[in-house]
Amino acid sequence: MAQRAAPLVWTVDELDLLPDDGNRYEIIDGELFVTPAPIYLHTRAQMQLISRLLDYTEALDLELLAAPTAVRASKFTEVQPDLLVLFQTPPNFLEARWVPMPTLALAVEILSPSTRQRDRGLKRRTYLANGVAEYWVMDLKRRCVEVWRPGAESAEIITAKLSWQPVPREAPLQLDLSALFARTFADA
Repeated sequence: MAQRAAPLVWTVDELDLLPDDGNRYEIIDGELFVTPAPIYLHTRAQMQLISRLLDYTEALDLELLAAPTAVRASKFTEVQPDLLVLFQTPPNFLEARWVPMPTLALAVEILSPSTRQRDRGLKRRTYLANGVAEYWVMDLKRRCVEVWRPGAESAEIITAKLSWQPVPREAPLQLDLSALFARTFADA
């Protein structure tokens, strides 16, 4: 049986044809990236962050989702952040396979050895160039969060208290990163 050659420039249509095999498939500007399932510590950090964001986002009527949730910027760019917060639930969300990138109040990537460079570079530029309000890069090795906002030349590096205010008229969420990392690394 002949195999079809991989396209030089990938589109979301070709991405949709890839197998559901436990890998994370993303395309950025037509380039395919394949990432294996994350390690246990990565998932544990993701769950700790979710547990701290959930009540706050629900109180503000924001939608908190975790990977694998596809976020699309164009027919050549679809990514899956580890965690994302939407300003509003998309229409027809029960059938939706992806959400539009500009609707993100927050995108979060938790660094892994295989994604470190892409998360800090290509994905950061993609999120911020496509209307994402705030982008966090969680670095488990350094136990910090790099906070990126549109127009910023560099990240704000947070190691203790992270303040997030997606809705200006509402009180900000205060995240105790020391406690989050202590729980993530407990018994590790």
